[in-house]
Amino acid sequence: MPKKKSIYKKSLLIYTLLLFLLASIFLIYVYSNLKKYERNLLEPLLLNTIHDLDKKELQGYLEQANQSTNLLATYQEMTKREDYKFVNTEGTIYDAYLDGRVVFTIKLKSLGETSCLGLLQYEKFDVVEIFPHLENGLIYYEIKIPSNYKLFIDGEVYENPTKEEQMPNLEFMYYNDSMPKMVTYEIKNLEQPAKTIEVENFKGEKVELKQDGIHYTYEETMKLDTYEQAKPIIGNLDIETIAKNWSLFLSQDLQGGNYGFQTFKTYLVEGTDMYKKAYNWAHNVDITFTSKHTLKNPPFSNVRIENFIMYGDSAFSCEVYLEKNMIVSGKNQTDSMHDTLSFIKVNNEWKLMNIKGIKEGANPNE
Repeated sequence: MPKKKSIYKKSLLIYTLLLFLLASIFLIYVYSNLKKYERNLLEPLLLNTIHDLDKKELQGYLEQANQSTNLLATYQEMTKREDYKFVNTEGTIYDAYLDGRVVFTIKLKSLGETSCLGLLQYEKFDVVEIFPHLENGLIYYEIKIPSNYKLFIDGEVYENPTKEEQMPNLEFMYYNDSMPKMVTYEIKNLEQPAKTIEVENFKGEKVELKQDGIHYTYEETMKLDTYEQAKPIIGNLDIETIAKNWSLFLSQDLQGGNYGFQTFKTYLVEGTDMYKKAYNWAHNVDITFTSKHTLKNPPFSNVRIENFIMYGDSAFSCEVYLEKNMIVSGKNQTDSMHDTLSFIKVNNEWKLMNIKGIKEGANPNE
């Protein structure tokens, strides 16, 4: 009896080991097929193509682009990163983006559809070619700032931007060079990554850049709350009188020829949109239909001049609020003005370039 028991135990052990071995083989088979399936999926295939680039290939890319082979270690580190983004440009051609720039273009060839474990269907690809993009060098930065700001790379002033464009929605301000533009600097073919990238505004104060990969931007503007804060830049410009005269001009109350146009035009530049707007109002029949009224004494109250946006020492805008108090048909009436006034310097004098109404609840600094 004990002998039969011993044989039974041995048989059970052998059977258990055999089952374990078969299960292990099965799991390894499933695992290897799933890994093969995963590796042949489009994005992992593209990523692994970059990861698999060897030292010799990368060195060849650098030499072809006239880049120093001292950059090889940096190049190798770039190829091992996991955060590539792939964009299909045409057919089976994909651009590989890293830090917002195209680093490689990969051309694939479809080998048709296949399956994994008889369940998972997928299209299989083969890599035909991989093209490196080193036109701007391996280490490259793109920096966009106002033209009256200074760029410093590792403490040295960097000049000669490659592109310039007007600030959005401010086309009326570009009468002359008083209004800065947005300029783009392309920092190419560096031998090593920049230790510091710094920018100073038009007053020589450091500003914080917004970074997105290789792209650095500073598209904000200096904001000052009060007239007193702005006064060192704008001097004694009498914004309040200009705003009051505009309000009077709109209701036929401004003194001077052509319903006050001859008075108000001293703030304007002939030929600009603002000049044409004022001229047309003074020479249009509509001005004669303004309601009969009498100005109260004093005519204006609750005057606020605030929320200055300083584009530079020769261009700015600010928010003006005032109430004009009148008597119309024997009744009190208050007309409110809540506008943004924009100025630039022309021949060293401040000139009004635009008046734009502010919608109730809107942020004038946006």
